Amino acid sequence: MPTQAESAGVWFFIIKGGPVMIPIIILSIVALAIILAKFWELWRFRAQFNKLSQRMAALAEDGNLSAALHVCREYDTPLGRLFEAAILHRSQERADLTRRLERLGGDVVVSLESYMSALATVIGVEPMLGFLGTIVGLIKAFMNWETMGEQITINVLAGGIYEAMITTAAGLIVAIPYYLVYNHLVTRVGALTRLTEERTEEFVDLLTETKTTEPARHAL
Repeated sequence: MPTQAESAGVWFFIIKGGPVMIPIIILSIVALAIILAKFWELWRFRAQFNKLSQRMAALAEDGNLSAALHVCREYDTPLGRLFEAAILHRSQERADLTRRLERLGGDVVVSLESYMSALATVIGVEPMLGFLGTIVGLIKAFMNWETMGEQITINVLAGGIYEAMITTAAGLIVAIPYYLVYNHLVTRVGALTRLTEERTEEFVDLLTETKTTEPARHAL
């Protein structure tokens, strides 16, 4: 015959886990929301970046920097401001222009890394909440043992201990897959950061080649 735990399902373990299960579940939902939002944000950034960089490269090759500047201002994002600065300050020395773009590129990286620290915090806290629940459960189990004295049975003691272990399992069940997803997101952010640097360098090269095609004042 199936045991009570086997027949009751997930809700049985959630209830038996005690009050600590509440923050574990809430934080798992928060982490899931962050993960879904980051996947959407990174996908949208990649799509917009490819579209913007292609348009900017085509306009730069044609020497139409006024239109390129207009396109940058239409986006009004850290990425758009990065290309805009490259156009407006293209007459500077390459080293000075590179330093300026690196500072603006930092804004792009910050936007890509938004909420990543919050996700890492949740992943780190979840197992600790699980361990806390286990310690609290074990304390209750041994307090019951002290109260019942010689009347304590193996079944009662084992029941209290396995209930205490539920929170540890819950914390690890949440943290392990989310940790893998977090590492995947970090890798994607790093790849997009490197791609941004490469495309920006290519755009600056195009601006250098077409520097005399359109005077800087015409791009304002």
